[in-house]
Amino acid sequence: MKTARKKKSRGDQQRERREALISAGLRIVSRYGYVNASVSRVTAAAGLAQGTLYSYFESHQAYLEELLKVEGARFFRLINKHTVISDNFFDTERSAFLAYSRYLKRHPYFLRVLTDAESAAPTSYAQHMDRVEGRYLKALQRAADEGQLRLQNKDSFRDIGEVLGGSYGHLGLGAQARPFDGDATNGLFPEWVADTYIGFIRRGFDEPIEARMPSSVPLAENQSMTTREALLEAAARVVWNVGFGDATIKAIVEEADLAVGTFYSHFESQQEIFDELLNHVRAKMVAHVRLFVAGNTRFIDREYAGFVGFFDYLRHQPWYIRIESAAAVYATETYRRHFFDLADSYVRTMRRAQANGELLRFEERDLPALAYIMMAARHYFAARYLPPTATDRSLPGHVFDTYRSFLEQGLEAR
Repeated sequence: MKTARKKKSRGDQQRERREALISAGLRIVSRYGYVNASVSRVTAAAGLAQGTLYSYFESHQAYLEELLKVEGARFFRLINKHTVISDNFFDTERSAFLAYSRYLKRHPYFLRVLTDAESAAPTSYAQHMDRVEGRYLKALQRAADEGQLRLQNKDSFRDIGEVLGGSYGHLGLGAQARPFDGDATNGLFPEWVADTYIGFIRRGFDEPIEARMPSSVPLAENQSMTTREALLEAAARVVWNVGFGDATIKAIVEEADLAVGTFYSHFESQQEIFDELLNHVRAKMVAHVRLFVAGNTRFIDREYAGFVGFFDYLRHQPWYIRIESAAAVYATETYRRHFFDLADSYVRTMRRAQANGELLRFEERDLPALAYIMMAARHYFAARYLPPTATDRSLPGHVFDTYRSFLEQGLEAR
């Protein structure tokens, strides 16, 4: 005689439906991005009626915000479980890095859920990054108190936390699209990548910065701007103010003081201008940074001068970082090319430096990892200190001091 199956309680049924919605959303975002995680698509994937979603979430946006909250909680549980805590900060950080590597191997969708959330689910993204920062603040403070690190104050702890947490993300993004050489059967990264990462944060480039550069440069004005360029400039300002999602063609032409028909004389669609916008602002950024780098020959001097120039550019054109973040969601292929264009430029510059006798303690295979770390520093400092709501567009002085010291000597007390 068969035993009757126990009837599920209403609470169990509700929990299962909610979990089905979250699982469906994570699958969809990992493949198609947040912008395509519509209510109809999510509920269809979960095998539920459309109205079901609103029984568990106040709005579609509230649902999207929940995805990173749920996956982020799992991320922290697994990192905590698999990190071997040591008395030495760098040994613990290496273990955490390898735990992260294993996590990404098993949950490859996490990085897209996280990075796209910066633009598409900003509240949960900020909460997640605050939690990352909080973990680093405690670990760095403890290590500094024990004499392991050179860092002296909470500002420097927070700044380095941004660099380390951001480096995880950029290294993961790079490795998913362009795997590092070597055995990565146990994680996304071969173990030598962990050694490169730890070696760099421990010692930096191990030489002093002697960069010569201006403190600020006026932004070059284009006196003969074409209509196409005027539309791109207007689109940049609109995205800065309202984000890609609300950057309609109507809003763009109104900002440019042009007719709607003029837009279609230059772009076929809203998507086309989105696809071109990141390249447009990056070209201006690179031109501005070159004014700071000029005259410096050593790599470490060029990197620090470029860092100063980058944040000087953001004083004039603060929308760059928001456009970069939003492009990951709304212009994914453009963002991918942009990411690797920047990384490849770094690698070429470091190769030239090695040919000139610099950076010789690093191998050729280390260079992309170093590039991702330096790219992460710029992006995450900008996102942290210069959000769209910021009234002061200048990066705090302590960030320049911390980054300079980090490049010169790393974190380890000597």
